[in-house]
Amino acid sequence: MLDRRDILENLADPETYPAEMLAYCLKNPDRSAAIFLPILGKAANGTELDALEAQSFYLGLHILAVLRTQNTFDGVYRLATRQPLILADLLGEVGLGETFPRVLMCLGYGKATDLWEGFQNDKLDFMIRDAFLRAWTYEALKGRVNAVSTERNLRGFLKSEDAPPADDPIWSGWLIAIADLGYSELTSVARDAVASGRILAEDENLAAREFEGFETALDEAQSDTDLPEFLAARGYIPFGEGEGDWGDCFINSPHSQKPL
Repeated sequence: MLDRRDILENLADPETYPAEMLAYCLKNPDRSAAIFLPILGKAANGTELDALEAQSFYLGLHILAVLRTQNTFDGVYRLATRQPLILADLLGEVGLGETFPRVLMCLGYGKATDLWEGFQNDKLDFMIRDAFLRAWTYEALKGRVNAVSTERNLRGFLKSEDAPPADDPIWSGWLIAIADLGYSELTSVARDAVASGRILAEDENLAAREFEGFETALDEAQSDTDLPEFLAARGYIPFGEGEGDWGDCFINSPHSQKPL
């Protein structure tokens, strides 16, 4: 059994891609859980990580996600909703925007209610809320959320007394979710919301472009019969199932050397 410190040091090295150590961690899920779940728990509780824990966190989280390690979702949810600044610091802007939604897709099986609640939490940064929404949409696309409830949630989000203000960027994600799910019955609702300035009110030209893109994406969703191909094209790929994921993960880590 490899020593904990050796594993963390190898994964934290910002210059050398740890191919062998990643393979070891993925082949030894119990060992990985014993190392990375406590680190995740510390971060979720707001406890400061030591330098080695912080530098290896990025890859460690993705290892837990790919392994679908038990209790990882609960830890990630607490970290995102209670310690969002810590999450943003540990993942960096690129990780938060590009792979965090896909980490949630790995872990969100049967967690649609939690994902929706995370999306609705207006105290969180837009990127975190959008990641929750993307993962929730993935659950719906995979048929793990009742279609009637899904449509009702999206419609109700707009009409809720607690709905975000018109200039909140989350409305772009709301439109994307409707389009990717192919909910043509919400087209008139979305059109009226844009035309009235209820959403996307900060820039009329942007609103027009976004609604045009919404209609195009909606048409594509309705005509596409190859679900796996559609999911891949729209970015609904749980982390670890895409080509080059681990290499990109290493490069995108906030502690790795970025290419010039």
